[in-house]
Amino acid sequence: MSHSEEEEIARDYICFGNPNATIVIVDATCLERNLNLVYQTMELTSNIIVCVNLLDEAKKKGISINFELLEKMLGVPVVGCIARKGKTLKKLMQKLEDVVTRKNYSLPPQSFLF
Repeated sequence: MSHSEEEEIARDYICFGNPNATIVIVDATCLERNLNLVYQTMELTSNIIVCVNLLDEAKKKGISINFELLEKMLGVPVVGCIARKGKTLKKLMQKLEDVVTRKNYSLPPQSFLF
């Protein structure tokens, strides 16, 4: 669902632009709220990467994220990131290359009880 012109443009590109991959950037400090966008994007395309940003802010708030478990639960690659730090962006770019070249990522989503 799009609520703004920017969201509509992004949705149309994901649906009709045939992107090689889509990176969904979510806020580590409110991950639950952002997962709705992840699930909506997963309905549109299978080639996604979830980038959990603002890890430095999450750490300040005492929030830790198990990326391996999140990746297993979602069935898509997940990478943690602090956008201001180039080192973490390199990890994101490596995951992107892996997805585009189809290396190591065809995980089916797992069923978990919450």
